[in-house]
Amino acid sequence: MLKIKNIEFIKAIYDDSLSHNIFSIANIQFSNYPPINGALLYWRKNNSRSEYTPDGDYKFFYDMANDTYFASVKFPKNVKLTRDQKQELAYILLDERGSIGSYSFKTHINRKNNFNPKKSLERLKFPDNFDVKSIPSYVGPIIDEPDMNEILEKNPTFTKQFVEDYCYWRYRLVRMHPTDFESYLDYVDFSYICYACDQLSEKYLIHHIEQVDFTTLQFNYPVLSRLSASFKKYIIDQLKLKNVKMNDHFADEIDTFIEDETYFSEYGYIDLLEDEEDDIEEELLDFHFFEYDLGQYKWMGSEHLVKGIPSLACQIYDDLGFKKLTNKEMDTIINSYTEKQIVLLSAVLEPHWLHRYRDRIDWRAVCKYNKYLTDDFLTAHLKYIQFDALGHNLWCELSEDFIEKYMNHFNHNKPVPLIIRHLTEQIYLNHRDTIKVDSDLLYQYYQSVGDEEYEKIQNLLEE
Repeated sequence: MLKIKNIEFIKAIYDDSLSHNIFSIANIQFSNYPPINGALLYWRKNNSRSEYTPDGDYKFFYDMANDTYFASVKFPKNVKLTRDQKQELAYILLDERGSIGSYSFKTHINRKNNFNPKKSLERLKFPDNFDVKSIPSYVGPIIDEPDMNEILEKNPTFTKQFVEDYCYWRYRLVRMHPTDFESYLDYVDFSYICYACDQLSEKYLIHHIEQVDFTTLQFNYPVLSRLSASFKKYIIDQLKLKNVKMNDHFADEIDTFIEDETYFSEYGYIDLLEDEEDDIEEELLDFHFFEYDLGQYKWMGSEHLVKGIPSLACQIYDDLGFKKLTNKEMDTIINSYTEKQIVLLSAVLEPHWLHRYRDRIDWRAVCKYNKYLTDDFLTAHLKYIQFDALGHNLWCELSEDFIEKYMNHFNHNKPVPLIIRHLTEQIYLNHRDTIKVDSDLLYQYYQSVGDEEYEKIQNLLEE
């Protein structure tokens, strides 16, 4: 570990003639390493998908969903640090010089929980021929007497104590992050995971699609609230295929359930039992290469303050705590997936992956469901775009210029939801003989159209 003794920041004045917008210069003193003088802290516009600049500087983005600009640190050429060391030191410098925000997700990599699944599992005395499906997925940590009697009657080798201990163990297990209980999947029914784990992501479900129990998943409201329309439609299709009774919450409004992003958003995380013994503690991200207490030499000036750069952990983990995959890791996964998994994944992949696997993904699913589509991305991949499917995309945001330019590529034999969502007075006037829309349809997409444009278009429709 390299021990940082002192960091000195020197204010830098912007110079428009420079390709890098340098806002500070840092001199770093170590107790066990030669000093680093003249590290340049800068920001600039992002022009590539790479995580690093051509010179090897790691990019820190203000907003992970918007990679237009990034901040970084350029170290002197004589510095012999590894790339990972430079990344960590760059984070420390940017945090001290500016204000690095942190995403708050419940599955922080350093989140600690006093539950030890391995030790708890070792204490369980499993009966002979135990089957994880012998205890129904709807049974929680507190077991009603009728449920207990039924379980014991069907499983004569079970004891009441074992059933209670096991149900409590599996309840504690699925409260962990899915990546933390992956090695224990053989000891718990995946139906119970689908029902009780509130941290499942859509990509995780796709990865385990053969194990997913849609009968129980349809009652996991926190997870349902995060799923795309593509996956919710797949759930409905599977329930119909298996002739399973649908959840009464959405049985009578299936289309709304599928299309509405806010459906079930009022539900918090599942908490089957309040456990006062849980001692959960959040810690700051540990540094791997440097010893340093953040905040010692914090820049107190306000000039050119860099605000809101996501934390180092957020560059590595997504907002649900799943580690972001490298290209090599993702290649392995894509090559192992079935056609159905590829279709489902296509609906939620980010632009980097859509481009990388452009000859493997299902472009109909991309066009119809993917929310990450932009003008630039669609224009760059025009030969893959299926405009008939794109016309039904209710989640991506496109510009008026794009709609105008490609208006004739859509199928206007019937209303095109994408166009109605982006409809303006000018677009309607330019294409009123082409666009199929009436007052009812316009009102259906009122929130997307906006109050001002809605009133103008409504007046034109009433003429």
